[in-house]
Amino acid sequence: MHRLRQAARARRRTGRRGRPGRRQRHAHPLHRTTPVTPLHPEVARAAHARWPDRAPAWIEALPVELTEVCAALSVTPTGTTFSARSALVVEATTSAGARVVLRSSPDPDAVHQAAVLEQLSRAGLAPAVHLLRNTPTSTWTALDAAEPGASFAEQEPRPRDLARVATMLRTLADEDGVPSVPSIVPWLRARLTYPPVDDQPPHRGPESAAVRDAASVVLDDLAGDMLARLCHADLSPPNVLHGRGRLWFIDPRGMNGEAAYDIAVLALKLCDDHLDAARALARSIALSSDTDPDRADAWVTVADAATV
Repeated sequence: MHRLRQAARARRRTGRRGRPGRRQRHAHPLHRTTPVTPLHPEVARAAHARWPDRAPAWIEALPVELTEVCAALSVTPTGTTFSARSALVVEATTSAGARVVLRSSPDPDAVHQAAVLEQLSRAGLAPAVHLLRNTPTSTWTALDAAEPGASFAEQEPRPRDLARVATMLRTLADEDGVPSVPSIVPWLRARLTYPPVDDQPPHRGPESAAVRDAASVVLDDLAGDMLARLCHADLSPPNVLHGRGRLWFIDPRGMNGEAAYDIAVLALKLCDDHLDAARALARSIALSSDTDPDRADAWVTVADAATV
């Protein structure tokens, strides 16, 4: 647990991959009747860098699309924005005061992320989804805000929290995958073969070719008998939120896989990528969730080498 406490303190300082871990209030709150776009300059720059062919049209369309989404849901933006690398994430409220989180992303794969989010919500693992909308420039989602909403990156998980996660992962393991979304295997294989220099954890870079080659063999073995099951695929601490007496998963990657992979990623990130501690934690969570501990351990090898 000492290792977990050290990792939790580091995550509270940085959030996931260098992002601020807590929600931020924009300097200029949204107008109550005609919403404007509180897009942080860093988000705009990140979107331009990642999708230079899509970002300009997305940014231009945001004010109108945000207004339309708010009208469709009968909600009013509060002026609160949430940290996101290359997406607009804002809070809105209903006339009764219920909080809703609106998200717009120019990512072409956001349609897959939204599909997985909806399936997670149906399984009771993610907050209720009120809107999925694809436009020529972006994908919008609207879901209930988790309250109080502190993530595992902000509030160190206690043993009872890990027990709750294990219960959720047991549910996840029984869910079919989303037919329209890709498998996580090609994405992992690409990271092992050609590590992206612009998408690495802040405290480390790509692994050596020898480590990645060995992990590729493990990945092939895992993929040989992996079913296309529902998978969060990015179950890092910022994506597990505390609700009222329960936990929620948010921001899935948008790929099919298996629960053992999610266990591996969560264990790695809770242990700040310390491999031996992550293996032990992954096996413990797997046993508690009726998941194969050997597969969870093997996925730790793959996820670590791919520096997810």
